[in-house]
Amino acid sequence: MPTSQPQRHHLPTGFSLIELIVVVGIIALLIALLMPALHRARQQAMSVQCKSNLHQIGQSLLIYANNNQGWIYPPGHGPLPGRPTEEYWPNLVFKPAVWNPPILRCPADFDPPALECSYLLNNHLKDRKIRYHSSNLGGRSPSDVVVMGEKRSELEAYYLDAGEYDDAVEPYRHGAQLKSNYLFLDLHVDNTAGTKIANGVDPWDVPTAPTE
Repeated sequence: MPTSQPQRHHLPTGFSLIELIVVVGIIALLIALLMPALHRARQQAMSVQCKSNLHQIGQSLLIYANNNQGWIYPPGHGPLPGRPTEEYWPNLVFKPAVWNPPILRCPADFDPPALECSYLLNNHLKDRKIRYHSSNLGGRSPSDVVVMGEKRSELEAYYLDAGEYDDAVEPYRHGAQLKSNYLFLDLHVDNTAGTKIANGVDPWDVPTAPTE
């Protein structure tokens, strides 16, 4: 009788084309699901760092105010033709004196101008003669009065002046949900400032001039 030959089973040595396509498709799907979450996490992290910057700036401005009769910041020390950087306002506030400390840069401001500053000081406060601890704030509380906020990247300026709100302020630096961050007169930082001009008054203004 002929002897039976043992059957040989040929095991696959790799992925078939269909299996490879399925694996690639699963990986692409996972990436598509994860990318928005990673983007949101990155935005959140940059917003938190931005808030930390503004907190630190607020503390330095408070020290400046304590040494300057309550005035919140040095006015009139922006960039002018021929003006050296040593005369820019940060040199008068930060110790050691420096015109471009890293805390003036928001991490979400990817293309800042040569001024190396992502924030605007509210020049309405100087025009209204408002100092720290001013009591007449046009019916507002210190927690509603903006001292500093985020500006448009291309703007070469330190101060927000009357009539410049739409061209100067960036209300959505960190996206539609996180918006932009603001330092308020009571030194807290959040993203709740108004973004619309109403009756010709921008949300950073304090319409009623103080009497003090």
